[in-house]
Amino acid sequence: MIRRPRKSYYVVLFLLLASTPLKRWLEPKAGSATTPVEKLQEFTLDQVSVSDAYYQDLFNLDVTYMMTTLDVDRLLAPFKAVANGQDPGTATGLNLYGGWEAASSLLRGHTMGHYMSALSRAYLNAKGSNPTLAGQIKTKLDYVITQLASFQAKSSTGYLFGSPPTQFDVVEGKVTGNSWVPWYTMHKIIAGLIDVYKFEGNATALTVAGKLGDWTYARASGWSAATRTTVLGVEYGGMNDCLYELYKYTNSANHLTAAHIFDETTLFTPIAAGNDTLNGLHANATIPKFIGALNRYVTLGTSESSYYTAANEFWTLVLKDHTYVTGGHGEDEHFHTPGQLDAIRDNLNNESCNAYNMSKLARELYKITGDVKYADYYERTQINEVLSAMNPSTGRTTYFKPMGTGYFKAYGTVDSTFWCCNGTGLENYAKLGDSLYFHDATDLYVIGYVSSTLSWSDRGLSLTQTTDVPVSNTSTITINTAPQSAVNIKFRIPWWIAACQSMTVAVNGQPVTVTPDSGYLSVSRVWQAGDTIALTMPAEVQVSRLPDNQNVVAFTYGPVVLSAGLGTSQMTTTAHALTIAATKPSGIQDTITINSGTTINGWLASIKTNLVRTSTTALTFSLKNTDSNSTLTFTPQYQRYLDRYGVYFTLAGTTGAAVTPPACPPPGTGGAGGGGGSAATGTGGIGGAAGKGGTTGTGGGAGNSGTGGSTGVGGTTGTGGTGGSNIGTGTGGAGSSGSGGTTSSGSGGATVTGSGGNGAGGSTGSGGTGSGGANGQGGGSATGGSSGTTGGTSGTGETQSTGCSCSVGDTTPSAGLMGSLLLVLGTFVRRRARRR
Repeated sequence: MIRRPRKSYYVVLFLLLASTPLKRWLEPKAGSATTPVEKLQEFTLDQVSVSDAYYQDLFNLDVTYMMTTLDVDRLLAPFKAVANGQDPGTATGLNLYGGWEAASSLLRGHTMGHYMSALSRAYLNAKGSNPTLAGQIKTKLDYVITQLASFQAKSSTGYLFGSPPTQFDVVEGKVTGNSWVPWYTMHKIIAGLIDVYKFEGNATALTVAGKLGDWTYARASGWSAATRTTVLGVEYGGMNDCLYELYKYTNSANHLTAAHIFDETTLFTPIAAGNDTLNGLHANATIPKFIGALNRYVTLGTSESSYYTAANEFWTLVLKDHTYVTGGHGEDEHFHTPGQLDAIRDNLNNESCNAYNMSKLARELYKITGDVKYADYYERTQINEVLSAMNPSTGRTTYFKPMGTGYFKAYGTVDSTFWCCNGTGLENYAKLGDSLYFHDATDLYVIGYVSSTLSWSDRGLSLTQTTDVPVSNTSTITINTAPQSAVNIKFRIPWWIAACQSMTVAVNGQPVTVTPDSGYLSVSRVWQAGDTIALTMPAEVQVSRLPDNQNVVAFTYGPVVLSAGLGTSQMTTTAHALTIAATKPSGIQDTITINSGTTINGWLASIKTNLVRTSTTALTFSLKNTDSNSTLTFTPQYQRYLDRYGVYFTLAGTTGAAVTPPACPPPGTGGAGGGGGSAATGTGGIGGAAGKGGTTGTGGGAGNSGTGGSTGVGGTTGTGGTGGSNIGTGTGGAGSSGSGGTTSSGSGGATVTGSGGNGAGGSTGSGGTGSGGANGQGGGSATGGSSGTTGGTSGTGETQSTGCSCSVGDTTPSAGLMGSLLLVLGTFVRRRARRR
């Protein structure tokens, strides 16, 4: 987290700014934006309640730690000491915590900022579902604010901090002495105070924050251009961001002026032009600056569009050339050479704070644009970086998440680390429901597929979502209450939908024909209490290849990154800077050898039969046609916390020529027969569940007596295959003539048991409207793939990526998008991300 920039960085800033009159930076815009630039609004946390058991457990661990384990008076102690004229670094009897909150640390007080931000969100969470807990949290927060206000009252300047102000003098070059990153800590404190005001409603918190804003203005407005260059050369967190946020509530011109002073335009300008100047920059010192730039645009409006451009281009560049399959990035806290990801895989990748801040940036960009590519990234990073950072048995969080094969996650302690990533960790698990649903004036946007409830009181709409995607491929939404007028619900089409298949919607058991629009499926109607919406989102194993070594690959299933356990031998850590890092002994497997007679490219082209799911109730996968078939088992990376792991493996063997995957069936072609599942349970094979049969009508529903039509337009390949989704054995049932005709047909499955897999379907057209046979289903309504982004193969579902690790270009989901991060099926990102 905390690294001083290279000296050359100071020189560049000085040369660019020294000739600029400081008053230019001190001229505030008049007032806040009169016309909001955000397309979508968020739901407050008391309107959304997450019922997913895994999410609930992490939230409970987080809240218990903050409310019971932590002694808030020990966190307040350095503030109290400074208010009483003591230096916490030398005073005795303060009973400070250890690590980054210790007497020897110059970062004292940063945890209090995170604590306020996290606990205020936890309050709002509990307010909607557990009023007793909410009351307990409010009592704790009110105590904290009362104490901080009393400490601040002893200062004639409004200063409130965990160290004397000499740290700021040292940074400005006024005096010599010890300092670290005092403005970074100040950002956390001001942001925490504002959050308590916003989410818990404590007006005193805003008063305290306002006085700190005044203190900041009084200090910063006196800087010369050279001093400003010096100060901005030291990590200052998101001081511009928190000051813009403060201005929204105080409307103080001084707070706006101070925010402008912390806008580092010499950093923003080349990035806004699409130039990747990130190599060597400290990642977590950089991301918050762009969050602040975006907040300038949100706060002041379209006149500040260049700041939006800078933030958007920065996000795009990071995903294009710096991001791993999990959504994390960086090595040893820094950005490195664009596209060089295999070269820096080790035990120091993916600082957890980076994922926290990049997710925050993506979320704000999504609210402005409604573009699903930001929601796609948020989902991937939330699952594979944020959920992955907490040990679910202890509640402790990681600093790094190694991408080097054979390392493990090393966690902080209860009271002796207090790393920055422990601080952002407090916040992450208090707001797990904040990005599942959004809305505009009329429409509801469902972008997260997590079991939860939503109450949209302004529209009189409430619903419950029940799902375990991607363990199963369905999510069911039940309408609890509804207004008398129609409500349009827009469902995000996940980037990870299986090749040649599509997301489908059924209302009250009846398929609904919907047309994809900018990455969503929309259903508008006058809803009734008790209505159910069934979403089907077929997933499959997909591959992500690193740009600087195409034979180094990672695997995903749906939105979940998979990893293989590599044992628990010698699980020791080593000190690294002011944190710790995992070690590994020699001999840990990091290579998978492909069997002779098969090329690497050929093996990857058939990944769906070479990495096989082995359970219907859990995400477990085994290899085929390799030397590791019986030794490596792949499971979700976010659930791995006890052992060493490999997310990426190097494939050994003959690379071979690139393999062109088969095209999806053309329009009107019936789907291939589903495979049989386990021999003892389940339903018959699904004949063409993912394809569309004829050219009119909709797929037949499950029935008890109908038979497949013999004269339909549908395909004739409705017989069930073997090994549905490669799980178990058994043979699926056969439709009498494939997909049914145009009136009363439908592909009926026979009564053979076994869980049927999904056959690959055509890209357009639909099956008959009649009922299917017993234990079978007619043709579904999925569409085939359209052309992929640059680097993807048109219209196929092949899962290999080429080039970079992430794609943010055209994110309209289609079966043929090939690649990795945002669309594991896509590749290179266009400089200016545009949608079709």
